[in-house]
Amino acid sequence: MATRTSTAPAPASRPPRRTQQERRETTRRKLLDATIETLVELGHARLTTVEVAKRAGVSQGALFTHFDTKEELLAAAVEHLFPRLIQDYLAGVGARPSGKDRIASAVDMLWAAYQRPELQAAIELYVAARTDTALQVALAAVDGPHRRNLHRVARELFPEAAAEHPDFDAVVELALDAVQGAAVGGSARPDDPAHRRMLDALTRFMRSAFTPPESPRRRRTRS
Repeated sequence: MATRTSTAPAPASRPPRRTQQERRETTRRKLLDATIETLVELGHARLTTVEVAKRAGVSQGALFTHFDTKEELLAAAVEHLFPRLIQDYLAGVGARPSGKDRIASAVDMLWAAYQRPELQAAIELYVAARTDTALQVALAAVDGPHRRNLHRVARELFPEAAAEHPDFDAVVELALDAVQGAAVGGSARPDDPAHRRMLDALTRFMRSAFTPPESPRRRRTRS
């Protein structure tokens, strides 16, 4: 009699064990995502480290092994959020039709970014930092690199204007502050038609500011 060959499946191989550093990074990321989620839903005034730890599925003690203070946690969450928003912004501008005015697209997408609940929650932290010195110090360490990153993105979007205009960075800073200020005001009046007029005016200003300067020789030729 022939012997029956076993058809039992081979035991599945175990997935490789994560290193301590990988586990630590995973926990940290969960805490940062939970912080942003809590900020969006509850706001800065009602956010507690107990609530963040609960949403992340860790103990409050574990939270404080990653972040020394609540303010450090909040600043780290903002730092974690900003690159994702920039990536989404660039994807949005890139998705616009190629024939569409790049400046108008950049302004419109910037306004759309500031309507996102996550970014509005981050702005809430900046407002709270006015009377919270510890939060102000923590955010200052994050804001400088983020602002420089925004200027880098602007130079990638408008390389010719960046190369030709000495006031390029000042115009970019003005545009950022104008849209952010309007977004803060928009919290109280989200449907105000003045916002659209402001964006159109900003677009016209940036078009004018980024227009290549006319050379003296060309001006003499025209005169």
